Amino acid sequence: MKVFLTMLLFSLSVATGVRAAPADSKMFSASGIKVDVTAETAAKAREQALQDGQKRALMVVMERITPDYVIEQLTELVPDDIINMVQAMSVSNEKTSSVRYMATLEVSFNADSVRDLLRQNGLPYVRTSGKQLLILPVYKRSPAASPVLWDEDNPWLRAWNNRAVESYMVPLTIPAGDLADNSLLNAEQVVQGDLKAAESLAKRYGAEGILIVKMVRNGSRFSVDAMAMDEGTASEIPNFSFTLSLAKNTAATYAKAVKKVVERLESIWKRDQMVQYNNIESLVAMVPVSTVKQWEVVQKRLDRIPLISSYNLQAARAGVLQLTIFFAENLDRLQSEMAKRMLSLTVLPSGVFKLQAAERVNYLRSAAKLAESKTMMPAAAQ
Repeated sequence: MKVFLTMLLFSLSVATGVRAAPADSKMFSASGIKVDVTAETAAKAREQALQDGQKRALMVVMERITPDYVIEQLTELVPDDIINMVQAMSVSNEKTSSVRYMATLEVSFNADSVRDLLRQNGLPYVRTSGKQLLILPVYKRSPAASPVLWDEDNPWLRAWNNRAVESYMVPLTIPAGDLADNSLLNAEQVVQGDLKAAESLAKRYGAEGILIVKMVRNGSRFSVDAMAMDEGTASEIPNFSFTLSLAKNTAATYAKAVKKVVERLESIWKRDQMVQYNNIESLVAMVPVSTVKQWEVVQKRLDRIPLISSYNLQAARAGVLQLTIFFAENLDRLQSEMAKRMLSLTVLPSGVFKLQAAERVNYLRSAAKLAESKTMMPAAAQ
């Protein structure tokens, strides 16, 4: 037990304290910003164009991570304020004349600087992007057809690999569909919810979550169902479905469906992860753990909760850790967000909280069993 406590204390000393948010380079960047300015000289036109482009890029980022009304409530920013938030900028397609400057900009902003600006103005925002998701595009040519995944004639997989739409809030990974992928997972295993096989594939690509995106064609109608395969993804991305009609051709239809999935994922993440961080509260929680691995499970789930700004170790004794957790908004939402991530936070008679992790489950199979039990249940009981 002494060895366990020593290892655990070392783990906590490294892992607790103020949480560093992920880099989120894509979430806090904007590309394709076109500038075209005419001034007295080319130098002045360039200077003005870069200032204008940086401001427009910042507004793109703000619109991505904040509610619609935030832009109107922000104080007017001068060029020096904005350039101090710029982390990197690339310029392409430059064209100049004696009085005119044109170019296309890609601007990346320092995430902490942007967050500080919003927090100082008391405005809500999305703090971090989602975890890397592995997309599994299962396709059926008709409702009665067998599902395909890696087949060369899977147009749904091709559409994902050739997608033009970018995902900024929820990073996506699309498998190549090569022989190595085929040896780890097939369409039938996906349909049956073989989480172990799917996680082997996710590990190959460094993805943290798995999302099945199944398309079924029925003549000129296409239905799409997005389903989380693991409970970690399910806690953050609820299942969703939509249908669409054949566009000018099938390739355009598949591209449109990909865009709708990406937009839905971005919208869900923005809606559910929006937090107002201007008021921070704290609570003391007792965490029963007997191994370092158990603590790592709790820690990983805590780190996915947007409301939690930091947590610190206060004491440790055999089998129990005492944490102080700092969080935004209110206790009700904190408990709700914890429940989504399979953590329970209950208050003890002493007024101290108890924090526990629920056992890991196969999300798809649990959902299937629940649906089956409801089907078999008498209508009155349902």
